Amino acid sequence: MSSAAFPTSFSDSVVPSHSEPAHHGAPPHVCKFGMIVFLISEAMLFAGLISGYIVLRLGCAQWPPSPGLPALPKFLTGCNTLILIASSLAFHMVEVSVKSGKTGRRWLFLTILLGSTFIAGQTYEWTHLYHEGLWFHLGGVYGSSFFVLTGFHGVHVCIGVLLMVWCFLRQCFFKSFTQHHHVALDNVGLYWHFVDVVWVFLYTILYIV
Repeated sequence: MSSAAFPTSFSDSVVPSHSEPAHHGAPPHVCKFGMIVFLISEAMLFAGLISGYIVLRLGCAQWPPSPGLPALPKFLTGCNTLILIASSLAFHMVEVSVKSGKTGRRWLFLTILLGSTFIAGQTYEWTHLYHEGLWFHLGGVYGSSFFVLTGFHGVHVCIGVLLMVWCFLRQCFFKSFTQHHHVALDNVGLYWHFVDVVWVFLYTILYIV
């Protein structure tokens, strides 16, 4: 039998790499479905926190439960809420611009600016309440529940701003998002709109009701 029937070395028996199918990532609808499933899990987390807050509040004869605790700044936070809603509208314009063949960088920069302004406003509010005597371990369930809810949401806002900065840098240096390729941008948009909707609920429950 001729030796040509057998591979002369181990490398000869390995299938050439060019014969393997190229991997281009998951299809857009699968990526979107994954983000939706993730946001559903996040919605369940927020629902649990809000439900716990409602139970604690209904269990108190008065709210705040202790006299002398500072009132929450409804007007300042209301303005901050409008800023966050405006950022959601700005990101919608990012998506519209990209899908129409434009870069959308200006709208994306505006969204980052508005989201950062919301974080700065919440930081100022927290600092003000701390100097007024309200903090995580002060004010009983009134203070702890407020800072847990707003803090948990604030972390999500910070993550959203970082994601948008990542999108902005990719668009500036690599033009990653085009009219026919914008899956990551769409998923970041879903996340940001979700964070905005959650805050509307939190503002209504914590500050108005």
